[in-house]
Amino acid sequence: MRTVIKFTFFLSLLISAQNIFAQAAWVDPEEPDVTKPVRLYVDLSKTTNTSCKENEGPFYIWTWKPVELGDDNPYVNGTGDKKWKNSNDLLKMTKDDSKGDFVWYYEMTPTVFYGVPASEIYSKGISFLVKPKDGGGYGSPDIKTEDLTINISPPKLVRGVTYQFPSVILDNELTTIVYNNPTDTVLTMQNLEEGDAYLWIKCTAVDTLTGNLVTYQPSVFLKVGSNPNLEMIKDPITNMFSLTFVPRTFFGFKPTERGKEIECKVRRKVWKTIADNTTDQPKFKVGCK
Repeated sequence: MRTVIKFTFFLSLLISAQNIFAQAAWVDPEEPDVTKPVRLYVDLSKTTNTSCKENEGPFYIWTWKPVELGDDNPYVNGTGDKKWKNSNDLLKMTKDDSKGDFVWYYEMTPTVFYGVPASEIYSKGISFLVKPKDGGGYGSPDIKTEDLTINISPPKLVRGVTYQFPSVILDNELTTIVYNNPTDTVLTMQNLEEGDAYLWIKCTAVDTLTGNLVTYQPSVFLKVGSNPNLEMIKDPITNMFSLTFVPRTFFGFKPTERGKEIECKVRRKVWKTIADNTTDQPKFKVGCK
């Protein structure tokens, strides 16, 4: 028996303490794709600790969440015997005079920087503080901001009839292709019954050793209706259909391959003409851990 996985979508609520942090620290873009470069901004004039405001910089980030990086990582917070007095030069921030006299930013690709999947960044956020290269300590007063936390919200989806969830597809994590049947404008595809919606799906992967592209397709379009692995499950409450899978295992990537793009189209189990499939054929980008 196939397992039906249902999703409920929630609006994220910010508590007042988080709003205080947001005044001093924020991310740009506001709802980023964390598999791409983003900027962490800090306005030192709005931080509560005054030691950094009285320092001309340059400044560095010191971060521990979603994960604190170890000594073997190139982005470790500090180096040497007294790390707090010797921030890593790779964590040096840039001053942005266009946004104010005390505004600094650090640019990173979060999934690459922290080495964790996008889902972990969205669930945990990014916690850090700002300090000069020598943060004092060891008997002297610390020079730093208070701890800052930025809650990271995923980008809003512009959803068509067929869309993916979550917004960022990763090789080794569950993803769901959703077909919103009640919104389909193709008359012959409306009001489908359980067992009548199947997903033609194709994935392009890249071999990280050779750079060559390879295509995986569980079934060619005309034979999709006879492949039980491509049957979409109907939610009796919303009348929407879904197919959930882990890309790497579903398509059978080789160890050196990673997903690049997924293309799909919904069709009826019994297909006779183009009236028996959706008109949209979306393509979704695939990332990796």
